[in-house]
Amino acid sequence: MKKSSIIEERRRKVNPEVRRMVDLSFKIVDRIHEILKDKGLKQKDLALRLGKNESEISKWMRGTHNFTIDTLISIEDVLGEPIIEVCHPKIVKETLPA
Repeated sequence: MKKSSIIEERRRKVNPEVRRMVDLSFKIVDRIHEILKDKGLKQKDLALRLGKNESEISKWMRGTHNFTIDTLISIEDVLGEPIIEVCHPKIVKETLPA
């Protein structure tokens, strides 16, 4: 598929912070899709487990939803899998025995 020069120019102008947020949002959605696929589940199943409407889950899974920590924890709990793993090297180094 040929890339649009207009779209590519707009992408270059996007604030790097916004780009990082969007990239992370898509990674979260990709991870949720991966877990659902591995477990043989659909978005409908996730909606049922979370007590949400399927349309709300569909909006989340478009990659533009700003997930809260509470929402991510709820998803992790119902799927039994981690969504995001956070590692702070400085903290890890300071807490590890010498």
